[in-house]
Amino acid sequence: MYYKICSFAILLFLCINAHAESNSTSPGQILFSNLGCTNCHGQNGAHPTSQYAPALKGKPSDYLIAKASAIFSGKSLSNRTHFMHEQFCIGDEKKDNSCYPTPSKDELQRIAHWLSLNLPDKKKTPQKFYVTAQDTYNKLQELGDKALFIDIRTRAEVSFLGMPTDVDANIPYMLVGDFSEWNDKKQNFKFHPNSKFTLQLNQLVKSRGLNKDSLIFLICRSGKRSARAAKLLHAIGYNNVYSVVNGFEGDKAKEGSRKGERIVNGWKNSGFPWSYKLNKKAMYMEI
Repeated sequence: MYYKICSFAILLFLCINAHAESNSTSPGQILFSNLGCTNCHGQNGAHPTSQYAPALKGKPSDYLIAKASAIFSGKSLSNRTHFMHEQFCIGDEKKDNSCYPTPSKDELQRIAHWLSLNLPDKKKTPQKFYVTAQDTYNKLQELGDKALFIDIRTRAEVSFLGMPTDVDANIPYMLVGDFSEWNDKKQNFKFHPNSKFTLQLNQLVKSRGLNKDSLIFLICRSGKRSARAAKLLHAIGYNNVYSVVNGFEGDKAKEGSRKGERIVNGWKNSGFPWSYKLNKKAMYMEI
């Protein structure tokens, strides 16, 4: 019974059925602790105390979703997954009240997001809504024009580095200006906030027949500006703004012959559609 309660399946079910909010701790982490998941999976799911409970924290969301989906489909059965089959009555057509409901694809994705992300402070947002490039692409294919995908990089960046072909609009969160100011700390030209950012985004949302509860994905270079922009939009009432955590170019490699280059992750490195040829209708044309 102890191992049954501590199974990965219980973790999934408990975490997806509550919506606790916290300014400093994510809802999933609160549930993970309050509902006793740490007794088996260890603190934050990183160091299991049970031989039947795998370490979950830090594993890729795609991996976690694939593993869970295989179990719930009945394709994966072993000593580790036996209790999940029993708890969720997987394969049993006559489920009763003692069976936990099978989580949906979206619910599995939400759990996998929390478990997989270990973000630096600069990429965190108050609402804690984060997605990977894979998650974003999948959701856009599913929702179509019911969601917005906005590239918030500068016009220079999208001009010389390319842009995802699925982007609805380029609305820069920051502007470079006339390249007359230098940032000594970053050894680059200074960026300044775009005073028309929220105005342009509000107009786009309205023109598409959407509202402040609609799903919006923001992408920048590596996930820092998109987090800041998501924070701003949250402050003015937008409720479903997600930051693409690794951005378009991805994070820098920390070792190897290409150390310092942005080759680790992100939209471009993940193989999703992008092009140097830009869609004029999606471009930011303000002077």
